[in-house]
Amino acid sequence: MATPPLLPITIQAVVMSVVSSLIAQLLAAYQNKTPLASAFDVEAIIKFVVFAFVMTPPNVLWQTFLESSLPGSRKAPASKDKSDKQPKESLNIKNTIAKTLLDQSLGSSVNTFLFCSFMAAWDVLVTQGQFSATATAPATAASLVGTAVVNRVRTDFVPFMKAGWRFWPWVSLGNFALVPDVATRNLVGGLAGIVWGVYVNLFAAGSPPALKEE
Repeated sequence: MATPPLLPITIQAVVMSVVSSLIAQLLAAYQNKTPLASAFDVEAIIKFVVFAFVMTPPNVLWQTFLESSLPGSRKAPASKDKSDKQPKESLNIKNTIAKTLLDQSLGSSVNTFLFCSFMAAWDVLVTQGQFSATATAPATAASLVGTAVVNRVRTDFVPFMKAGWRFWPWVSLGNFALVPDVATRNLVGGLAGIVWGVYVNLFAAGSPPALKEE
């Protein structure tokens, strides 16, 4: 299967990350009864834009690899009716289930680990202003980032995975079963990602909804 164009899909993901971040900030302002002006966080939006920009291309490649390795459809036996020029295709249930399991185990684990690592590194280097230390004291900066990543993964990885398993398997299964191409799957996933992105933004801000277990 040919890899779909990465740039338009990445731009699409970036736009959707902005939308989900803005919705999350509006919800947080409403819940906390704070003025919108004071609740608006430009840095949070930039953080998720950067993450979407960096992570979308490898995720598209991952989806392309899954579809190439485990095609979601198979051609039906040739019809004896000569008027049927195009061979019909049927859903390959075995491959669809296998892709969903791979995506929601290996793919989800890697994405969650990278998300936790990125958020921890951003908090140290940008939010806490330690980015300049990467030039003046790289060992110290690396130590701070490493400690932050370990702590974030220990704290957030399991709750985040559990929350994702309540949402994404259904999106993934529906996508693999009903949507024929990777580019459209990314669009459908992106639309679902707006809902998930709101949760992720609230999670990163420390005020996720009830999906996060105590």
